[in-house]
Amino acid sequence: MDVHFSGLLLRFTDYERTVSVRADTVGDAMEALRLRFPRLGPVLWDDRGDLRQVHRLIVNGEVVPVDAAHPLRDTDRLEFLTAVAGG
Repeated sequence: MDVHFSGLLLRFTDYERTVSVRADTVGDAMEALRLRFPRLGPVLWDDRGDLRQVHRLIVNGEVVPVDAAHPLRDTDRLEFLTAVAGG
């Protein structure tokens, strides 16, 4: 499955916009991303291991609740939408 990064997250993925990971569930995908991009972990996840509230998880264009057991297919596309504040 493909994971797409954009915006501020790119600097934590060595500017790779799309990476492929093998994952049967959202939890598997999250773990694969933690291992591949260690600097990304603290940006996406809090101390309890939950996705930080500034991020939304998108699967195939739809925002989904962060559920580690949520099944994924090889053809799915996972994205993170990050809220950006400014003034």
